[in-house]
Amino acid sequence: MKVMSFTIGVLFALFSFLTAQSTYDAVRIVEWETGFGTRALAMGGAYTAVANDYSGVYFNPAGLASMKTSQFYGELTHLRFNNQATFQGTPTDALERFTSLGSIGIGMKLPTTRGSFVIGFGYNRVKEFDSILRFRGYNPLSNGLEFELEDDAGNVDVYPFDQFVEQEERVSDEGGLNQWTIGAGIALSPALDMGVSVDFWRGRNNYQLTFVQKDVDNIYGIAPGNYYQYTYKEGIQSDYSATGLKFGLIMKMGQAIRLGATLGLPVTFTVSESYYADDELIFDDGFSDAAELDRGEFKYKVRTPFYADGGIALQNKFITLAASVRFRDWTQTRFVIPEGGLSDPDYAYFSDQNLRFQEEYRATMEYRFGGELRFNQGATVLRGGYMYLPSPLKGATQQMGKQVYTAGIGIQLDEYVRLDVTAMRSQWERESEDELTPGGTLENITADKFFVGIVYNFR
Repeated sequence: MKVMSFTIGVLFALFSFLTAQSTYDAVRIVEWETGFGTRALAMGGAYTAVANDYSGVYFNPAGLASMKTSQFYGELTHLRFNNQATFQGTPTDALERFTSLGSIGIGMKLPTTRGSFVIGFGYNRVKEFDSILRFRGYNPLSNGLEFELEDDAGNVDVYPFDQFVEQEERVSDEGGLNQWTIGAGIALSPALDMGVSVDFWRGRNNYQLTFVQKDVDNIYGIAPGNYYQYTYKEGIQSDYSATGLKFGLIMKMGQAIRLGATLGLPVTFTVSESYYADDELIFDDGFSDAAELDRGEFKYKVRTPFYADGGIALQNKFITLAASVRFRDWTQTRFVIPEGGLSDPDYAYFSDQNLRFQEEYRATMEYRFGGELRFNQGATVLRGGYMYLPSPLKGATQQMGKQVYTAGIGIQLDEYVRLDVTAMRSQWERESEDELTPGGTLENITADKFFVGIVYNFR
């Protein structure tokens, strides 16, 4: 007995998916981008109207003009990602941890005859891809898996291996998006600051999927279709690069009120992918047939839509309260098709995907709230905040949006050095399904992220 070939069906569709990018692949590039900054994120990211330190290069470059001294900033992060997935009534927990450099940069206050002019530049991690999903369960539903086999007598037929099986899947993503940024803030008047920043985006995501299917009830026990286990593996490494531009304004209404606005222009990402797919089929007698299904590289471009932030901050010597919103219309996401590109089947496929952005996605408004309370003349600061990042999918429930609760503390260690520590807890639900696991999976996700930042103020 030997395996002749795969019949057309689920697996061939799955293999083609490796080089057929979807609307999801385009939207997820900047979906739920939270930025960086231990102080800023402890305040729920409600920083558009505050932004008076180095992290202003991300939240609002106009805020750089409010820096009182030059500043060095460094940040480390640790993520604890927990996913409880329920598949066919069976819950499975998966836990993964990730540690990374969050930021390292400097804000330099330049000499001026009046007003303020500050430039900032550095490396900042603004978006995480890190995640894990693992589930296992007995699935009575058919995934269409079948093989063309030849028996010992030389007869060839198709034998299914598609339902009433135990299925297990592990999916992991690891990586993030980083910005090498240079920004500047200038005081145009005592009441108005303006800023601009240029972001050089670089990033990588490593995606891995392993699927295992077993005939635990010995349903498929008759030769030649006497299957025991099928294993499928695929991986995609995606590298991202782009250049972005954003502008900011801050208006000061006396000492107590600040209004802020930031506009991020559309960004075109170049995505370079390398991918593979392998599988192995094992029979009851121990015979194994392994195959290298696909290998390749592919490159394409995605244009992400502009965003607009607005914020307000109320402050005195003891307390700061802040709120901000971010608007982004995800229906404006596009795969970039070069002139004359529709004659290429790959770009014709992208043209069809571009029509689906209107059908599948929506405009969203993200909300961020936060504040800080200062003690001992500012030597100790307590912070807290909340942000809600809705899902860009049409018809998504509130639970499918990300709810984020934040808390932190800042301690002035001496005249020059401040230590900031922040904890962030994110919660959301997600529904997922692929061709091999019909019935779908409900995921309940909790992500705990911790930040440690050091600020050195030059005097």
